[in-house]
Amino acid sequence: MSAVRSSKFAWPVRAIHWISAGLVLLAYLTSELTEEIAEGERAGPDWHVFAGLALLALFLPRLLSRAFTRTPPVTPPSPAWSVMLSKLVALALLLFVVAQPVLGVLSVWAEGHALAIPFTSIEVPPMLALGEDAGEALEEAHETLGNAFYAVIALHALGALWHHLFRRDDALRRML
Repeated sequence: MSAVRSSKFAWPVRAIHWISAGLVLLAYLTSELTEEIAEGERAGPDWHVFAGLALLALFLPRLLSRAFTRTPPVTPPSPAWSVMLSKLVALALLLFVVAQPVLGVLSVWAEGHALAIPFTSIEVPPMLALGEDAGEALEEAHETLGNAFYAVIALHALGALWHHLFRRDDALRRML
């Protein structure tokens, strides 16, 4: 009797994927609020910072869950160019979920501010002091990279829809 293999990603992979999607959405929706909070008084937790730090915290569990679980094949198989594009987009997304929060933290520290950890009384003092100009440059890089991140996310989502609606394969269903 042979074991039935699931055509879905393992539940930890799926959970981390959808939690990450929610955190990216939260970061996007609160990005403008963060600037307003920085200019005025803090009125509660900084949800943008929370989302970024949570994404960064999920990075190691994401790598471990992918390393120790099987990636289900797409049925029917995709063309080689599609597989390569999928791998490049996945790599870009992994790099973004590390680079974005790190740039955010560095921009706060470069301007000489402590990083307030949301929902705690912990403030991590600046670990470098590059001055306000460097802080502004890092903040600009954070914003520019964020826009590129959203473009790659859109490509990822469009690819999933393309697979589902036009190729009619199970690429999207594997993550649901």
